[in-house]
Formats: sequence, C-alpha cells, structure tokens
Amino acid sequence: MNITRVRNKLSSGERLKVLFLNDVGFQYGAGLAQLRQIQSFLLMGHEVKGMCWTQGPEGDIPFIPHNATGFWTGMRQFPKAHPDKGYSEAEIIRSILHEIISFRPEIIIVGNLHNAKWPLRLLLALRDLDAVVVAYMHDCFLVSGRCAYPADCRLYEVGCNETCPTANEYPVLQSSQIANEWKLRREIFCGPNGVFLAANSRWTCNMAERSMDGLHYADVVYYGIDDQLFKPIDRNLARRMLGIPEDHFVILSGAVNVSDRRKGFHFIKEVVSALNKEAVFYVFGQESSDMEGVRATGLLRDYRKMPLMYSAADLFVGTALEEAFGLTLCEASACGLPIVAFKVGGIPEIARHDISARLIEDFSLPELIKEIKFFMSNPQERQAFGERGRAIVESEFSLKRQAARWMEYLKRVVEL
Repeated sequence: MNITRVRNKLSSGERLKVLFLNDVGFQYGAGLAQLRQIQSFLLMGHEVKGMCWTQGPEGDIPFIPHNATGFWTGMRQFPKAHPDKGYSEAEIIRSILHEIISFRPEIIIVGNLHNAKWPLRLLLALRDLDAVVVAYMHDCFLVSGRCAYPADCRLYEVGCNETCPTANEYPVLQSSQIANEWKLRREIFCGPNGVFLAANSRWTCNMAERSMDGLHYADVVYYGIDDQLFKPIDRNLARRMLGIPEDHFVILSGAVNVSDRRKGFHFIKEVVSALNKEAVFYVFGQESSDMEGVRATGLLRDYRKMPLMYSAADLFVGTALEEAFGLTLCEASACGLPIVAFKVGGIPEIARHDISARLIEDFSLPELIKEIKFFMSNPQERQAFGERGRAIVESEFSLKRQAARWMEYLKRVVEL
C-alpha cells in the first residue's frame, strides 16, 4: 500500500479515488448511510465509485449534493456473485477484485456485506491491494461471530460458538461455522497489519475495542445528513400536502421494518392503545400497514419525501431496544422534532437527554407514555427541544461535518 502517496494527497487536499463497497447499494438504513458518506466525499471534490451485490430503486434517485465538486462514476453491481447462484467464496472474491483493480482506488471503504453473503475474507484480499482499506461498522456484525446485534449475549467478547442463541435469525449461519467466523474477524482487524475499523458511534466502537485483543485501529466517524434537505418545513403546509389534520397532535414513528423485534414496535402498539383518543399516529416502514390504529405509509424508498413526514408531526417516538446510531432520530432532529426514545446503544450520542430528547433508562411503558404526555402538554418545550435538536445536527451531523471527520480519520490512519 502506497501510504506516502495517500498521505501527501490528504495533506495537500488533492483529489482521491475512493471506492465504496457494500451489499445492497443505497437500500435500507446502512445503504442510506453509505449514500450520505458518498455525498460527503463528493462535496470534498473526490472521485467516487460504488460497488454492490444489487441496487434497488434508490439508485435512480438523484443524490449528488449541490455545490459538489467531485465526480460520481456510478454503481457497479454483481447480482450473480452470490452463494445461492453457485458462486464459491474464491469466485466471489476474484470477480470483485478484478473490478476494483480496474478502478485503482486509493481509499476503499467497505460497509455491510452480510445481505449478499459475501465472505469477510474479501477484506484480507483488499488489504493486499495498493489502497487504504477501511471497514465501516454500521452494526455489530464485524465484531461478533455472525449477528448484527447481540442483545444480552456476551459471547462476542470471549468467543462466539455453536451455542449462539440467535443462529437461526438474520444473518443466518450454521452453528458449526460461528466460532471460525469469530476468529476470522480477529485475524482481519488485529495485529500490525489489521484492517482499519471505523464505527458509526462510540457505543459501536467500544464493542470492537472491548472484544478484540490487539485491535489495530478503530475510531468513530459519525454519520452525516443533508441538512439542506432534512430541515423544518412549515407544519401546516406539510400537513396540507400530506392530507394530515392540522388540528391534531401527531406522533410519528418508524423504521425500515417495524416487525423487526429489536425496533420494539410492541411498545408503539401499547402507546397507540393508551393515547389513540388524544393523538393521531403515523408510522413508516415495511409491515407498518399491519399495525392497528395508525396511519401507515409503508417503506418510503424515496428519502426525499421524509422531511415532509417529519415536519408534519409534533413528536417523534423511537422504541428501539438496540441501536448502533439512530438515523431516524437524526433525521427527526434535523427537521426540528423533539424526541422520546429509550436510552440504548448510540442513541444518547445523537438524541441528547433534556436537550433535544427525553430518554428513558428502562424499557418502561409507563415512562414512555409519561414522556410523550410531557411534550403533548408543553408546546413551548416541544419547540425548544426541536430547535436544539436542529442546532445539534447543523453543528455535528451535517454532510460537511461528516466529510471533515472522514478526513481527520484518514489522516490519522496514514500516520500509523
């Protein structure tokens, strides 16, 4: 790896060739986060290419930010490179490497791969290229033996194995393979030649540092958001555009898939049952149409519509039981919404208790309802919390701030 060339370009501000690699392109939470990372590099003037297993309709949405001076060279897909298509691990790695070598990137940032079932040994192959390779932790998959979120299980700290309690949950892996996958991650990221790790929150980064003896390098590079797209819109105008009653208290919640256990939407169902005469509930995400007592939007693949939804609401309620960052909370804050959520994972790093949010220590339904009612009965507090949340996003979680964090991170790793 020609560290000197990359170091000199970083120092002088010259254009870099940056490759982003993941499983499903710009789809779902981690895919959208990667899109925003790409936007940051384009704002900085770099040449950027994407590679993925398969891209959804999100790939057709124009996303290059205003005033970007970089070049987007497109997304290359590998739909056949999948074990279910008969491709071996070696064949998958070889086909991806061939495309990467033709682009000759100087920086390679690897996001989630588990949806494509691409082998993590790909990272070892990338390490041997003439590029700075960074693996990005959108969740906990890179430190466990297979799971994206360990819940109460602590095997990842000492050695995941065949006793994994969630081996049959996504991403599924045969129990007999889990121990070797846990060891492989230590081979990839530990020691003097370990692949660099970047994490979406201090909580996520701490998991890597706590569970990987001899970890080469890991640090936090927070997500950013387009704060010129995600910004407050006049509430009455947003409600008229969406057909939402202007005289109702509107509570918004949502996730990529509301049936995902860790998103905790059984709490939302209880809140709806308790407050349905006092508020109107809107929920976005897959499977939301199956929820009673709410006005469901389904999964909104066009993220450009989301600022309208946030701006039309009075309050955003998050019920995640595990969360590495909390993209929806960041989006809600950007649009001036106060937040009620559980104090888990990386959420307190984004939604600040008694500043932009009211966070609940325990998974308590009475406490959740209590905090919701606090905002329902205090319009001035709603406004103040929302304004402070917007200010936090502008100063800490904008695309420009994300870009600066990436540059700070890369300058550190090339000096190691």
